[in-house]
This record gives sequence, structure tokens and C-alpha cells, in this order.
Amino acid sequence: MEQQIHLLVWQSQNKMKKYILLVSVIVLGLTACEPNKETPYQDIVFKIGQDLNYRYSDIELYDSSTHILYFKDNHPEFDKISQSTFAFLANGAEVYTGSFWPAYLNSMPSGPFISSPSLFQNFALRVENWNNVNPDLRNDPQLIQSLKAHGLLHSGLSVLINPLVINVTQLSFSFTVTNQDMSDLFIIDPDKTGPNLFHYFTNGLIIRNLNYDIVFSSNIEYATPSPWNSWKIEWLSLIKSGESRTFSINYTMASPLSPGEYNALFVFPGLEFQVSKEQLFQTGVRIWLGNVQVNKKITIQ
Repeated sequence: MEQQIHLLVWQSQNKMKKYILLVSVIVLGLTACEPNKETPYQDIVFKIGQDLNYRYSDIELYDSSTHILYFKDNHPEFDKISQSTFAFLANGAEVYTGSFWPAYLNSMPSGPFISSPSLFQNFALRVENWNNVNPDLRNDPQLIQSLKAHGLLHSGLSVLINPLVINVTQLSFSFTVTNQDMSDLFIIDPDKTGPNLFHYFTNGLIIRNLNYDIVFSSNIEYATPSPWNSWKIEWLSLIKSGESRTFSINYTMASPLSPGEYNALFVFPGLEFQVSKEQLFQTGVRIWLGNVQVNKKITIQ
């Protein structure tokens, strides 16, 4: 009798173990089938407001020299944004935020912003920052590493102001452009445009004293393209990955600069609103858009 009781208990325990195992398998199966709620956010790299999310797969590339985010497709919704917020994410975590800033506002943004309306067609957004704060949030290491891991990081151009050559009222200004990118690029070539058309895209050289007063600015009269929103491939030159090119511009000054310390400012320009998504790559080579501002302390003897 006692043996029968032990047998019944053992059978009951064995059935319970099998039942628990079966329930565990079912629960694990259901868990595996349930969508991972964190996964969609892991793939988002850029957000606008609360409703617009863009994944790594939506992005063509990010140019860290101009802080321009290029998209694979045109996005008409960009044209409708006047004021909103945006955020960059890396592996699902927010890296930094900013605002779309309407051009009609008299106030200045306090952090990263995107001008609205944009200076580019609706396949590209440029993040600007007027605060000289280091490190620059726009090239946050987490974001850069995340973009690099997805094959989206491009380094664009760097620009260097070379020593000025001044002979009384004649100023010879030269600068060197280096392609830091992994790819070849098309850039505006001042030797091809000529100085007048080149100065339509840039204000040229500006020199300030230590009080930040302008003591010299370009007096070259600019020429407007015809039509004004057009561009020509003949204005551009190919600069290979790793290659450097030096260009020179001659200016005439109204009066000699007094000996002392100065700050030289120059913005090397690229095309902007003129270029459509279909035109961005010419024979497989990207047209470099945007601009790079460079400053240099100079001494006049």
C-alpha cells in the first residue's frame, strides 16, 4: 500500500514537472515572437518633432566638414517645417537636440539649429551652430562612431589660409583645400569661375583687428549667375581623395595695414540650393555642398 502511494506521488510530481516545462517553452516561444520594443529605436538616427523618424537606411551620408545630413530620397515634408525640434541619436540613445530656426526671427538660436527655409533642396539638411563652444556637439564622438559603423561618415574638406603676401596696397591671398573624404569630390574652382563669379558664392577675405573691427574686406565686384539659381559643371574641379589644391586671389587695399596682430577670416564655398538630388553625383562623384569657415591669426610687420 505504501509503495503504491509513493508511486502515485512520483507520477504526480513527474507530471507537474512536465507541465512546468511545457509552460516555460510556450512562454519562451511567445516572448521570442513578440516584437522587441527597443529594436525600432536602435535604428533611428534622426528625429523631427514627435512624429518624424529617420533610420540609418534612409541616410545617404553625413559630411562632418559641413554638418550636412544627406538623405537617399527627397523629403517634401522638410519644405513644410517652419519651427520644430530635432534630435540626433546613436544606437537608440539621444546624442543632442536642436531647433528649426525661421529666418524671419530677430533672435539668435542658443545651440545647434537648422535654418528654415533650408538653403538646400529637400534631400539635405545642414546643422549650424553659432556658439563657439568646444567640443562641437555636431561631431559628437558617439554620433560619429555610430555613423561610421553604418558606413555613412564622410569627412569632406579642410581649408587652410596660407601666409598673406602684402606689398603696400597689393594683397595676395592664397588658401589650400584638402580632400579628407574617402571619396573624390567636385568643388568650386575659382580659377574656372574667375574672381567675380567666385565672390558671388563667398564674401572673400576679411581681416579684423583685435577689437573685431573690419580693417579689410574684399572689394571684388561679384557676378551673378544667369539665371541666378543655375550652376555649370564647368565651374567645378575634381579633387581626389587625399589631394590638396592651392588657389590664389589678388586684392587691392585702399591703404596699407598698420603693423600689428589681426584675424583673417575666409569662407570657402560650395554650391547649395542650385543642386538637385538627381544632380548631386556627377559620373559617380559627389558635388561638395555647403561651406567651410576658417580663421587665422596673422601678423603684419
